[in-house]
Order: sequence, then C-alpha cells, then structure tokens
Amino acid sequence: MVKPSRQTLLLTGASVLIIALATGGYLSYRNIQAQHASTLQELAQLGYYPASEDSATPHQAPSSEQIKARMQSSTPTPVQQLIYNLTEEKERLAHANQELQTQLNAAQAQIQSLQEYRQLNEYFAPKTFDQKISQVESELKTYLRRLPEADRFSDAQIDIMAIASAQEYRRYAQQNRLMLDQAEHDRIMNDYLPGFAFCTGDAAEVAANNAQEEHMLAQYLRTNDSSLLSAALRQDLLSVIKPCQLALRTSLDALL
Repeated sequence: MVKPSRQTLLLTGASVLIIALATGGYLSYRNIQAQHASTLQELAQLGYYPASEDSATPHQAPSSEQIKARMQSSTPTPVQQLIYNLTEEKERLAHANQELQTQLNAAQAQIQSLQEYRQLNEYFAPKTFDQKISQVESELKTYLRRLPEADRFSDAQIDIMAIASAQEYRRYAQQNRLMLDQAEHDRIMNDYLPGFAFCTGDAAEVAANNAQEEHMLAQYLRTNDSSLLSAALRQDLLSVIKPCQLALRTSLDALL
C-alpha cells in the first residue's frame, strides 16, 4: 500500500479547514441575521421602524411613555428594557438642558437690563448730563450766530434762545429716559430746536424791556428759579413763551 505524500496530506488538510471555516462563517452569518431580525422585531414592538430609503421624512422615534405603554403587554426583553432606559435618560437630559437654557436666557436678559440701567444712570448722572446740556447750549449758540436770519437778535437774546432750547432738550430726554444716539441728537438739533429758538427770541424781545431783564431771563431759563424774576416779568415771559414750548413739545412727543 502506497503512503500518501506530505504534500497531499497538507492539501487535504487545507481543503478540510477551508470547508470548515466556510461552514462556520455561513452558520455565523445566519446567526447574525437571525439575531438582527430578532432585534428589529423587538424594536418594532416598541415603535421603532427601520427607515425606508424612499421615505422623504424620517420616522419619529417613540417617547419613553409610548415605549412603556407598549411594554405593558408582555415582559420586556433585555434589549427593550435597555432602549426604554436610554430613551428615558435622553428625555431627562433634554428636559434638564431646556431648563438650563431657559435659566441662561433669563440671566442674559437680566444682565442686559442691568447694563441698560447702569448706562441710563451714567448718562443721566447730574454732572455728566449737565455737561451734555452745556454742550447742546454751546452748539446752538454757534449754530444760531452763523445764521443770517439771527442777525436781528442781540448776543444776550441769542444766549436766551440757546439756553431755553437746551433746557427743552433736557426736559425731553429726562422725561422720557432717553439715551439719544448721534442721529437722534442731530435730528433734534437741526430740525426742531432752531425753530423753537427763534420763537423764544421773539418772546424774549417782547417780555424784556432792557438788558438787565434779558440777563434775568437767561438766568431764570437756565435754573428755573422763579425768585430771579419779578412777578410781572415772569408773567410776561410765560405768556409769550408758552406757545413756543407747546409747539416744540408736541412735535418732539410725536417722535416717541
């Protein structure tokens, strides 16, 4: 009897090994497929369905309450229990995140409000705001003195016109707690105060009989100290300046 050669034995052994591996791989593949199918079935029982390739919108995952309701009909499998626990934890974290976001938004709004409050307080601080009004008065004086139409007024009357206009600017900003930006400032200075200034100049010309009374009017308009005027002079001024103030305030209030 002829003994098989070493090469023949190796080839035979390799063939057997390949067949065994192929068979084992096939059986493993079948087991994996079966396990996958079983898992899909368990997920479907909870309301999870595989996405269809031709579906335009993704399937919405069920909530933990929906999963819990589906699990009542039978004893949940370990996979189903794990899915329920993970979904419940996900919802808990989402809810906690939403609460944190709400708190963050509220904190940001509060910070913004505090910043605006601080800016308003700084803007209307007596020293700072008085400097602003002095600047408005100075700008108006310079502007009015450049106008040919204002040549008919004396320097004292120009001062009265600028002082009265600056005090109306103060009243408008303080009464409405407005931080006027540059565009708003320029609009009031260019479109509203000059007309009021001319009206005030005409009023001062009627009310004051001499340079001393003009000086008294300027001091009164700047400080609003009624003791600086005689009752007659104050009454004369108010009777002629009130229409000017009413027209300006009505126009400015329309901007709000």
